Amino acid sequence: MSKIKSALLASLLFFSTALPGATFANVEGTAEAENPTVQIPQTTTNQTTSSVENTVEQPGTVTAEKDPTSNSGEVQAEPSNSTAPAQPEATPEKTEITEEEQGTSEDTELTPEAEQDNTTEQPVKEQQTGSHLTVKQKLADVPNSFWAKNEVMQLVEMGVIGGYPDAEFRPNLNINRGQAANLFKGALKLPDAKYQNKFSDVSNKSSFLQGVFSTYNAGIFGGKPDGRFGVSDALTREQMATTLVRAFDLKDTGTTLTFKDWNKISESHRENVKILAQHGITTGREDGSFDPKATVNRVTFSVMLHRALVATNKITKNEYTVQAADVSKNFKINRTEMNFVQVTSDTNPLYLRSTAPIAFKGTTTETYGVAKDTIYNYAVGNQGATVKVTVRALENGDDFVFTTLTNKGTSKLTVDLFHKASNVTNYRLYRYDRFPIEKNINDVFGYDSSSYPTGLLRIMSNEKLATDRMVGQAYRSKQLTQSYKDTGGTSYMRDLQSEYEAYSHALLGEELFNFYTLVSNGNDIVDTWYMDSNERLFKTDENMNGWMLETALNYKKRNSWYTAEGPFNKMATTTEPMPKSYQGFGRNLLLVKEDRALVLFKEQGDRYFANVVKNSFISLDKFKGDAPYWKTEVTSTYLKNLYDITAPFIDTRFNEQIALFYYNSGAEFNIPNYKEPLRNYADLLASRKAAGHVINIANDAYYISDYFPVNQQVTTHASMNHLLGGMNILLLAYQEFQDVKYLEAATAVSRALQIEKNKWIRANGDIWYRVNAKGEFAGDDYQHLTLEDLINSYKYWKDVDPSQLPLFEEMIISKANYLSVNRYGYTMKIKNGLEEIGMSDYLPEGQLYTDAL
Repeated sequence: MSKIKSALLASLLFFSTALPGATFANVEGTAEAENPTVQIPQTTTNQTTSSVENTVEQPGTVTAEKDPTSNSGEVQAEPSNSTAPAQPEATPEKTEITEEEQGTSEDTELTPEAEQDNTTEQPVKEQQTGSHLTVKQKLADVPNSFWAKNEVMQLVEMGVIGGYPDAEFRPNLNINRGQAANLFKGALKLPDAKYQNKFSDVSNKSSFLQGVFSTYNAGIFGGKPDGRFGVSDALTREQMATTLVRAFDLKDTGTTLTFKDWNKISESHRENVKILAQHGITTGREDGSFDPKATVNRVTFSVMLHRALVATNKITKNEYTVQAADVSKNFKINRTEMNFVQVTSDTNPLYLRSTAPIAFKGTTTETYGVAKDTIYNYAVGNQGATVKVTVRALENGDDFVFTTLTNKGTSKLTVDLFHKASNVTNYRLYRYDRFPIEKNINDVFGYDSSSYPTGLLRIMSNEKLATDRMVGQAYRSKQLTQSYKDTGGTSYMRDLQSEYEAYSHALLGEELFNFYTLVSNGNDIVDTWYMDSNERLFKTDENMNGWMLETALNYKKRNSWYTAEGPFNKMATTTEPMPKSYQGFGRNLLLVKEDRALVLFKEQGDRYFANVVKNSFISLDKFKGDAPYWKTEVTSTYLKNLYDITAPFIDTRFNEQIALFYYNSGAEFNIPNYKEPLRNYADLLASRKAAGHVINIANDAYYISDYFPVNQQVTTHASMNHLLGGMNILLLAYQEFQDVKYLEAATAVSRALQIEKNKWIRANGDIWYRVNAKGEFAGDDYQHLTLEDLINSYKYWKDVDPSQLPLFEEMIISKANYLSVNRYGYTMKIKNGLEEIGMSDYLPEGQLYTDAL
């Protein structure tokens, strides 16, 4: 195993050193680190997260915009359900009257590159151009091929207009009056205005406040007869004409102009439509109409505003070459109407977006010894779906972010968590799938459909590390439960429907936008996660690659599906409720505690492993709740068939290992009361004789059962590895707390083993797995685990009562010889342990294993 690992790492490092060193941008960490620049997909939108056309804008139905947010002037609207055409409005100076008849055609200007159908505006004469600029793409849906790139980009460069929080412009969405007011204020540099209690839909906290009152004071916009400004009302083409004429103080040139639908233009707007056409800002549709009642979309308003700025010599028209953005292969543009919610309030905050409405439901906090959780709760849509974003802030400044979408409805639903990194000069995604996992798809019972995280994203700013981020996959599952009326217990399982890559990104200018997409098919749960640090998570790339390779080789025993409540792993098929796919996942307590991460942290000192161990303590704490020890939440059908035991029950091995995990590392990680799990569990073991959870061998000798049902009175079997583990815990507790009851219980177990030693040791030298209350021995023992336990027992008794050592020496020799004869190999714990007790001559022959079998 170690030779294979070394060879693979050497190969990887060879490829890494052979890479061009100029930039990391858009390299996604294949062995050859090749990923050429990816153009934004050129397909038509048909779903929330699908790609869209990036070339000529085609006419089509558009929807009203809800609460858009921009970086400069286009900020979130006042809450409103109105998407209806504009109603009559009045100002003290001027009156806008809108006829009842409203147009329905798409309000799209003719593109310079291609002819449009007869509903589009004709092009204006070429105006004198200023500079020809080459710029980086800043809006995901405004590439170099976009027909209005010059107008939009110049307004962006001027700080007049911006995109939504996800860096999309969404040109075909309608613009409302509030947004238009904000754009006028920015373009004309109108003075700031004070709040006036004048409009019912504009509060003193409105993001439209400045735009509304600046344009109102300037006589550009008026109010509605019903007392509203109409911030969320769509703007029609004839209203746009009037506001542009007022904003730029355009005068009648005397030129006679008309449109074939002249009589359909409201009388109050007719003169202004003519003036706008006289100045070449509008030319109408190709069929000679103006289409006055049609609503105005974002790109049309931007083009008209830009033309007005040029026509009045406020700016000189620039031309732009837009350099293509670097995007991941799975990045998709979404021009559909979206709802956005800002989650956090830091410099680069987290956002949620969805086509469904998102309603904030409150924030809670939970404090642990090594971290503080801030939990943001949201309702999504109208069928009971919720999103929970948990930001777990570690005391070292690093974060875990867990996001869970729970959809109780039957409809499909997509929610994106996203944020941006600023001042990015380069980045690289080191992918786990450089190390393929070998799976046997024909292994129905043993097949595990999960794999490993996506990879480590390294973000650089001015050649310095800005962020190291371990990015997880997304896991879509269904919650399964099985209740037991006779005991009142419940067994919990997740049916894993799919694991998929949630992460995508786009580098726009110097801002890297990171998206984590949760896709629900209905009646399911979707989880994803990442870990953030402003320090390197691994001291060396060799350490990072070594961990990724190890995870690939041992993916069933390495956590990848993390949640705020703990990691999920594939459960044995002898658990229930098991789905027909056999892809049942649950919280396995032996894997919730991160033993391997703890070992690697102590060996290598990598920050990643320290964070994983800290997270493990939190997960264990949340799992246990207020109980003094840990109860298994999944029913074993093996135990159910033998003893009718169902969840919850206490597994002695799980509690032993968790107590040791706390005891051996709690102090190093500043875990409060880290010795208490040892004391609590030792107290439980010492009380088992009185509780009837033992198999008596003699008056002063007994075995402690492996399992203690919480709501049932049953005495189960005792297995060798559980017996040794429990005895060792009692000896450790005796050494730590000097309570004689612990020594008495440990001695009783040792005496029972001494009495029945020859029954435990089999003819082939191996040890039986278990003995039941009838004294019947059965089962094949673990290859390595029991030998590790025997070595630990030898060490404990050597310090407490050396008279017990001959028993354990004999059992160690027998087990080790059995492993050697069969060349079953050893673990590092076995090797180091035998050396420590002076029995290294008995090191089993065979290969070294990372994990005990």
